[in-house]
Amino acid sequence: MRGYGSGWGAGSGSGSGYGYGYGYGYGDGSGYGDGSGYGYGDGDGPEKYWLSTIQYFSKTWTDRQRARLAELEASGAKIAFWRSNSDGRACNGGKSAEPVKPGTVERIKGPLRICSKYALHATAIPPKWEGQRVWVVALIGELQQDEDKFGALEREIIGECL
Repeated sequence: MRGYGSGWGAGSGSGSGYGYGYGYGYGDGSGYGDGSGYGYGDGDGPEKYWLSTIQYFSKTWTDRQRARLAELEASGAKIAFWRSNSDGRACNGGKSAEPVKPGTVERIKGPLRICSKYALHATAIPPKWEGQRVWVVALIGELQQDEDKFGALEREIIGECL
């Protein structure tokens, strides 16, 4: 997804600007000056920034968690973020019977339908969602996407990052 405008975070967008100069006279003469400038940026936006932080957050995890992240990435799972309340339970409309922890695997019956009770969700941009805790998760199997939001019938909690 491309961002346009001033951008956000490490993602930049496109835009333009101008500069203005002036001159003044002193003594017997006068002067005048003007100037102009132009700026342009083009980037992938905040999704790329947030997904690039996963390797940083994983440095605080156990060797087993980092190995599991590598396995899930190699298997083609979608690696993204999920936010929970302070107890580790869903807080954006989902339901969690038990608090999650690294290694928790959640599965639901389909058919898969994102933005419904028939999907376990994750996002590429965690600040867009409510929650006190941020987790790195893997969505496994069939995947649906709606902008920066993803859904699957299986989600594994890999590690906490915030």
